[in-house]
Amino acid sequence: MKRKLARKTANRLMRAVWIILALQISQPHGAAAGDAPSVRIVYNALGGSMAPLWLGQELGLFAKHGLQHSLNYLAATTAVQAIVAGSEDIGMVGNQCIDVALEGADTIYVAGNINRFVFHLYGDPAIKSVQDLKGKTVAATQAAASTDYATRIVLRRYGLVPDKDVKILFTGNMPALVTTVKSGNAAAGLMSAPTTIQALELGLKPILNVTELNIPFVFVGICTTRKMIQQKPDHISRFLRAYIEALAIIRTDRETTFKAMGKFLKTDNRQTLESIYDDYGSAYQRVPLMTKQEVQAVLEVVKSPRGVQAKPEVFYDNSFVQKIEASGFINSLYAR
Repeated sequence: MKRKLARKTANRLMRAVWIILALQISQPHGAAAGDAPSVRIVYNALGGSMAPLWLGQELGLFAKHGLQHSLNYLAATTAVQAIVAGSEDIGMVGNQCIDVALEGADTIYVAGNINRFVFHLYGDPAIKSVQDLKGKTVAATQAAASTDYATRIVLRRYGLVPDKDVKILFTGNMPALVTTVKSGNAAAGLMSAPTTIQALELGLKPILNVTELNIPFVFVGICTTRKMIQQKPDHISRFLRAYIEALAIIRTDRETTFKAMGKFLKTDNRQTLESIYDDYGSAYQRVPLMTKQEVQAVLEVVKSPRGVQAKPEVFYDNSFVQKIEASGFINSLYAR
């Protein structure tokens, strides 16, 4: 017990040292800062799925692995559009990386993250089951967002036809989705922590735990462009080492994870942070490889007719993560 406690204390001290060193490296003056490669990072949701990037910044992991960086939030589909336009280099997005690739963009996943839906269906207390939604309206954030696809897949699983048996109303973002359901303009909507806590406080009730259905899907992955892979492979490798280290910390150190999540979500409420961690913690992968199954699931529901004929393998490149794993780096993160 004492040895385990000492090991945890030593790990936290080492992380503190790395933060100090990383902050020194990331200062805008000096030769080291000027010579370090720079990468622009984007994420598209304010939820627990984005925690690896938050830890990467808060713990100085990007700087530790030799990167200068910027980290920006752009909601839903806007983030992948920025990657396509070249104003962002790499980021955490959902299925949108595939959507735009089907329309001709050179986007591609270089790592996975969460390969199943992490959602709960909340709604009016009068709704007791998914079947009760027949003839009613369900809220989603945006067309082709994960809330849209998940809603359609869940409805079909329970024998309902989207847009026929159940209308889908797009609200733009998650706060608006909750407001729409609460006001009665929609009977239910998919959400995850911390939104689920707010939903409960507003009197909405859980209808279905979608996470437990284990539906394969690209819920969140690391998206970049083939141009970036070709021109700046070292940038991607450095980014992914920092990202994978952040995943290891999330999987092994709740308290450090809580601090980073709390800062970006602007909360120190223990119940909220625990709820988020419980929602997402088990979904994070030790070795974040993309899978054919999750990509195929997206291709089966995308609106583009090109999805039917597309091969899943062309939408991801696992070589970076495979090389990092082969180097022993990932094993070393869990041997501390």
